[in-house]
Amino acid sequence: MKALKKTLIVLMATASVLFAGCAALTQLVNLVNCKFNLANISDITWAGINLSNIRNVSDLSFSHLQKAATAIANRDFAVSANVNVNVKNETPNPAKLFAFDYDLLLENSPLASGQNKNHTYTINPNSIQTIPVPIKADIVSIIKNGQVGDVVNFTRNLTDYGNGKESNVKIKLTPYAGTKENSVKLPTITLNKTFQ
Repeated sequence: MKALKKTLIVLMATASVLFAGCAALTQLVNLVNCKFNLANISDITWAGINLSNIRNVSDLSFSHLQKAATAIANRDFAVSANVNVNVKNETPNPAKLFAFDYDLLLENSPLASGQNKNHTYTINPNSIQTIPVPIKADIVSIIKNGQVGDVVNFTRNLTDYGNGKESNVKIKLTPYAGTKENSVKLPTITLNKTFQ
């Protein structure tokens, strides 16, 4: 079924990039054949505090707690992070990824979504390239008591998901192939530690 889906994508995309040249078509086909997995989630930041290695509120320093108190007073619960995605190109030719959409879900409910069209990535032949997917989420809707612990619990779920542990967070990635003028969305991938 996956092979049939890829074939249909290639056929549909071929029509849209036919006039873009042979190189664009080759890079499109190569991206369709690339595999993706989750490397990790890093630089989880809130209120100027890097929470990537924070497991409990007791791990925060006094200056961190001051920043957290200011953020809570201002109802600032904007969390950012980098979802680092491995793209494996097993073909003998380069593949090109010029855009992607992402969806961040908490307990299967959408929490944030975004798109990146600002940077084109070339994945070299027979190699793996790690691509950072910057995400931003305002988690005010899931803050129960307006406590630092609520933010720490959420970021711990992000960290656990990035490490392949059980978590109530999921991240979906939709890559784009083709050219900026003639683009094709590839199937959405729920990122995990297995190449898919």
